[in-house]
Amino acid sequence: MIGSHDHISTSFNNELSNLNESLLEMGRILENMYEKSIIAFDQKSEDASREVILNDKKIDDLETSIINQIQMLIAKRQPMGVDLRVLVGCTRIAGYMERIGDLISSVNKRNIILIEHNIENEKKDIVDLFSSAMKLFKKSLDCFARKDFKLAEVVRKQDLDIDKQYKHFFNELLEKMSNESKLVVPGTHMLFIAKNLERIGDHATNIADSISYMATGEVQAPDRPKISE
Repeated sequence: MIGSHDHISTSFNNELSNLNESLLEMGRILENMYEKSIIAFDQKSEDASREVILNDKKIDDLETSIINQIQMLIAKRQPMGVDLRVLVGCTRIAGYMERIGDLISSVNKRNIILIEHNIENEKKDIVDLFSSAMKLFKKSLDCFARKDFKLAEVVRKQDLDIDKQYKHFFNELLEKMSNESKLVVPGTHMLFIAKNLERIGDHATNIADSISYMATGEVQAPDRPKISE
C-alpha cells in the first residue's frame, strides 16, 4: 500500500489503499495498450491500433478520478510530511501515466497510416526500441508496486540506453530518407513514433523519480543526463 507507515485512522489507510489500486489499474491498462501496440505494429493491424486508441479514454478517465481522490484526501485529512509527499507523488505519477497513454495513442494513429507502406527493412530497430521502452515502463510500475526507491536509480540509468537506441535509429533512418525519396513520408511517421517511444522512457523514469521523492523527499534534478540528438 502507498505509504510506509500505518495511520491511527483506519479509514485513511483504506483511502490510501484505494488510491494505490487506482494507480495500479491505470498501469495495467497501459501495459495492455502497449503490448497490443507492438502486435499492431508487427502485424500491420489497423483494428488493434484502433482498439488501443479507444482505450486511451480509460486512462484519461482514471487520471481524473485519481486527481479527484487526491484532492478529497488533502481537503479531508490535511496531510503533512510523508503523507503529503505521497499524495503529491501520486498526482505526478497519474499525470505521467496519462501522458504515456497519449503517446501510445499517437504511436497507433501513425501505425494506421504506415500500414499502406512497405517498411519491413526499417522495422527491426524500432521494434527493439518498442521492447526497451516497454521493459523500462514495466520496471517503473514494479518500482511503484513495491515502493522500491532504490530501483528508481536503475530505471534512471537504463533510460540512457533508450536514448542511445533512439539516437542510433534517428540517424540511420534520416540517412536512408536522404537517399531514398520513397521513404520520406513513412520515414517521417517512423521518426515521430521513435520519438514517442523515447518520451515514454522519459516518463517511465519520471514515475520512478516520483517514487524516490515519496520515499526520501528528494527531488531529482530535471536536467538528468541525456543523449544529445
